[in-house]
Amino acid sequence: MLPAILGGPPLCDDQRWPKWPQWDDTERSLLSEALEHGGWWTGDGDACERFANEFAQFHTARFGAAVTNGTHTMEAALFACGVGEGDEVIIPGLTFVATAGAVLAANAIPVIVDVDPASLCIDLVAVEAAITPRTRAVIAVHVAGAMADVEALGALCARHNLMFIEDCAHAHGSFWAGRGAGSFGHFGSFSFQRSKLMTAGEGGALLCNDVELHAKAQSYINCGRVAGEHWYHHPNYGTNLRMTEWQGAILRAQLSRFDAQNRQRNGNAAALSDALAATSGLRGQARDLRQESQGHYCYVFHYDSDAFAGMPLATFEKCLQSEGIPLGVSYPSLNTLEMFRTSNFGPRLRSFSASADYSKLSLPASEFAAKSTVWVEHRVLLSARRDVLDIAEAAQRIQRHAGEIMRTLPL
Repeated sequence: MLPAILGGPPLCDDQRWPKWPQWDDTERSLLSEALEHGGWWTGDGDACERFANEFAQFHTARFGAAVTNGTHTMEAALFACGVGEGDEVIIPGLTFVATAGAVLAANAIPVIVDVDPASLCIDLVAVEAAITPRTRAVIAVHVAGAMADVEALGALCARHNLMFIEDCAHAHGSFWAGRGAGSFGHFGSFSFQRSKLMTAGEGGALLCNDVELHAKAQSYINCGRVAGEHWYHHPNYGTNLRMTEWQGAILRAQLSRFDAQNRQRNGNAAALSDALAATSGLRGQARDLRQESQGHYCYVFHYDSDAFAGMPLATFEKCLQSEGIPLGVSYPSLNTLEMFRTSNFGPRLRSFSASADYSKLSLPASEFAAKSTVWVEHRVLLSARRDVLDIAEAAQRIQRHAGEIMRTLPL
């Protein structure tokens, strides 16, 4: 049968895939409770505090803080870790710009290093090679829920007296040797923006195991206040990064169904990886054997154009979309963004621009991954198994007709 791009019937249609976000009467009930309570901000209600504690417990961390979004969580973490003007923070090249933006907001220098080409997470050898006397922290990003080697990174940071922050924006429900993502570093930063695995439209959570660090982060989040002291006592610099009670209520409802969703995503992702492996040129994102659960912000797989008659990634993605498969897109490598190529950081790093020259930075693995990985929306993994496996069938159909597609379609 011809693929849809050549006029055949699509294998799928958007109606078969679950919509995202998902909600039911649990959200309605908790939102109504917050409405009737009248305490719509976190100072009067308890929805945010309860959610933060429940989410921290789910991810095996001691403390949780409810925050405006997943960028501000990292800003608060960096502040609590003492990162500031002129400090260096090592980050991976394959991540959303907010990872670097949080470092810039602290007026620190993002030191961008390459990633492991299989897992797409930060490369440990590259991290160690980038450490200098000015290095203060390392941020590891758990890309598409596949966790960086948190054990090795934690040990490396301890040896060099560095702060270790986990960017877990993709890693809700990722677990490593029985512990949740975000519980290994000094802080774990989560996002609840619309596309995330749990969402209140926006929002973030900051996990921590150290009581003093948690208190410092909470002070920064709450205008420099200190718990238990006078309302207008501000011994520290801080800002207002408080989550609303509306968001806390929604996220408590989202958390109530998350465990079951996570199990379904993991089962379908494993089956899809097995099915894709039968097609030459396709392989799932690598995952460490110590990681027993993966959050799957997206389902990511590697694509080799040579196995598809030289078909560019963009054409392959267009073919999949023609079959009714909803796709996201890889992040570009940070060093290719105009902001970094031109060091256009606005009011940040004015005194340190010479030491932050990214114009000649090369990150081969990050740059290649951005051009050779397919990102399938996570809502697909909440479908019936037979529907998920149609993605592998679609890929095989495209491969069988790759030469014809290349002759027919403009590149």
